[in-house]
Amino acid sequence: MASVEIPTRRLGKSNLDVTMLGFGGIPIMAVSEEEAIALVRHAHDLGIRFFDSAHTYGPSEERIGKALEGREWVAATKTEERTAEAVYQDVKTALERMRRDFIELYQFHYLNTEEDLETVLAPDGGVEALKRAQAEGKIGHIGVTGHRPEVLAKAVERCDEFVSVQVPFNVVESESLDRLIPLCRERNVGVIAMKPVGGGNFSNAGLAVKWCLNQPITVAIPGMAATSEVEENVGVATADLALTREEAAECERMKSELDDRTCRRCGYCQPCPNGVKCNMLMILPTVIRRVGATNMGQRAYDLIDGIENCTECGACIERCPYDLPIPEIIRESAVVARTLLKEAGVEPA
Repeated sequence: MASVEIPTRRLGKSNLDVTMLGFGGIPIMAVSEEEAIALVRHAHDLGIRFFDSAHTYGPSEERIGKALEGREWVAATKTEERTAEAVYQDVKTALERMRRDFIELYQFHYLNTEEDLETVLAPDGGVEALKRAQAEGKIGHIGVTGHRPEVLAKAVERCDEFVSVQVPFNVVESESLDRLIPLCRERNVGVIAMKPVGGGNFSNAGLAVKWCLNQPITVAIPGMAATSEVEENVGVATADLALTREEAAECERMKSELDDRTCRRCGYCQPCPNGVKCNMLMILPTVIRRVGATNMGQRAYDLIDGIENCTECGACIERCPYDLPIPEIIRESAVVARTLLKEAGVEPA
């Protein structure tokens, strides 16, 4: 497939014009470094210029940095730290890993609670560190990511420094259209759509991406682990985006693929009174498949072992907006996860 011109969109009030199709940096954790570098370069060769990673995505930052050294691209990465000192250290680490002297967009990762928001906004909080990094010419803009649209909306309302929000957004998880996205348009804040293919749960990935690009977002960042996936998504982004009647109907049908046993990763089930990581356990098989059994390793076994503390008290079910039978699901997920780990030769420590 030859290089094509992917349309660009301005990322909110920043000075960044980004390709409306970006590259999500999680799946390249699960392949070899050689394969990852080749895949990232192929995406760049085909016109993708926005690459998103995170401090916690294993070797993702390094692999993207190696692949794109000497090329022109927009770097976006994230930190899960909240305090000024820790956030500033993550910025310096990201610059080294990505082989850059400047990162265009640096984001707070997984900011899902009002407590997290208060911490990053407080004196000696993360925003202070990123403003320092801006002043020193290390980063260009500040963004925020999370799985709870209502918390991201409060972040947009309270902090003018945020030029973008990154949120799960797809044919099922479209609640951001109710308040968050209109608010972002009003405040000139960019919207980065993560998980446009539902974490890999939709049968028609290309159509799921097409639906997403039809919405009032800035850039969609599907994770891609194969050249065929890159080519399919680039083909979608450079073709006619208008949905046909048949495609709209297929999008409606795809909604049924996230059924009454599929975790949407909102995190409302946490915290468990007994310390069980219900939200992680429900998606553990998917995570292992996406990032690789070796990368998960003992962390996966630690999560599985935590199920012993589940008393089926029902607290998680009461908080789940989707009424999922969580205790039942986490036990089923644990069986699948153990099988995946053992098949990959990963044994508990």
